[in-house]
Amino acid sequence: MATKKAAKKAAKKATKKTAKKAVRKAAAKRTAKKAAKKVAKKATVKRTAKKAAVKRTAKKAAKTSARKAVKKTAARKSAKKAMKKTVARKAPAKAAKRATAGKAAKKVVRKTAASKPTKKTTVRKAPAQRTPRNVVIPESTRVTPEPERTTAEPAHITPEQALANTHALLEAKQAHDRETPPWQNIGEGGSHVPEAGFQSEEARLKANELHQGETHQSAIQGSIGTTDRHNQGKRDSRG
Repeated sequence: MATKKAAKKAAKKATKKTAKKAVRKAAAKRTAKKAAKKVAKKATVKRTAKKAAVKRTAKKAAKTSARKAVKKTAARKSAKKAMKKTVARKAPAKAAKRATAGKAAKKVVRKTAASKPTKKTTVRKAPAQRTPRNVVIPESTRVTPEPERTTAEPAHITPEQALANTHALLEAKQAHDRETPPWQNIGEGGSHVPEAGFQSEEARLKANELHQGETHQSAIQGSIGTTDRHNQGKRDSRG
């Protein structure tokens, strides 16, 4: 009996130990699973944070590049407008300068012509005919002495004026080249380009006839046999 009781106690102790071991193993497995889940969550959080950071940087770079492009286009447009305004402002100023320079050159030429002593033309005077006191000479028969003729020198242009004239002509040519040609503004204001093809059906038929004549195509309007017989007769008559 005592041995049976001891065996039962030993069996109970063994079962308790195995149960405790199983419980411990299950708890360890649960903790390991929880730790793995926490690590996985942390990894996913890190990945999402990295993706969000990459997306934010990409968006910022795209925004900055778009802003830079807009700024560049605005700067180019403003520069073009400023160039056009400066050209438009300089044109009347240069024209006024040219006019003033031309007037000054004319004044200088006039002053030089007036200051230079003119050559005196010696005119032999005819002896004065004595007229009686009581005789009145009509105006038609009176001889008036001719005034002395002075030849003025031609006006010369300075090199600076010539250079200014060439610059003005070049600017006018460039402005004319920048303008849209008048034939593009015909109609509704768009570029008027004619459609490709023949102008009419008659033109198409005429072009086809000319092409057939150039390629030496045989005519099919009449009988081909008659032409063959004619050519054979020519060959037979040759011998």
